[in-house]
Amino acid sequence: MAHVWAVAPGTYGDLPLPSAGERRRLAAFRRDEDRLLYVTARGLLRAALSRCVPDVAPAHWRFTTGPHGRPEAAGPRTVPRLRFSVAHAPGLVVCLVCPELDCGVDVEVLDRPVDPVRVARAMFHPWETARVLAAPPAERAAVFPRLWTLKEAYGKARGLGFLLPSDSYAFTLHATGAPRLARAADDDGGRWQFAQWSPGARHVVAVAVRRGDGPDVTVVRHSGPP
Repeated sequence: MAHVWAVAPGTYGDLPLPSAGERRRLAAFRRDEDRLLYVTARGLLRAALSRCVPDVAPAHWRFTTGPHGRPEAAGPRTVPRLRFSVAHAPGLVVCLVCPELDCGVDVEVLDRPVDPVRVARAMFHPWETARVLAAPPAERAAVFPRLWTLKEAYGKARGLGFLLPSDSYAFTLHATGAPRLARAADDDGGRWQFAQWSPGARHVVAVAVRRGDGPDVTVVRHSGPP
């Protein structure tokens, strides 16, 4: 079972950051809104992990990074292996926690001032670019962030992020049913599960879970803090 929490920036705005690394990262932000998003994201992550492992207090979690920069829980050593992913956009912070299975989450605003055709041609797989171009102009602004968040979530779940060329794989969108990884040169889309929804009028969220040969994973959505 995978859990996704979504909260507004400022939910953990007065939370002291337990680790020196988090405090250094916070000090590097210049804008107040970026600082608020970061504090909220760290507070939500710690609270979400402790919701899944109640014996560990939020302040006691320790973190490290994998070979390509993926954040991972480093302790306490007695806890089960948890995978997690955090993302934020103006107005919303989301956190995904999934025992054992690689996972990723992303969120984007639907009213982002971007030229969807230009970005798709520069960064998307040709199939996805064709999907954006085929949409009526009034709908392109909605199709683009759906594809973008799926690609971001998938890259995070693989632990590669921007090291995974964004034009080397393609997603298909469906009016009914979940999105699918339809083309990937070095991966099997059938081993992945994706979910996507809009928690409000302004945002779209995408989740990727590598379930392998196992059954579908239940994705539980939580509106509000853990």
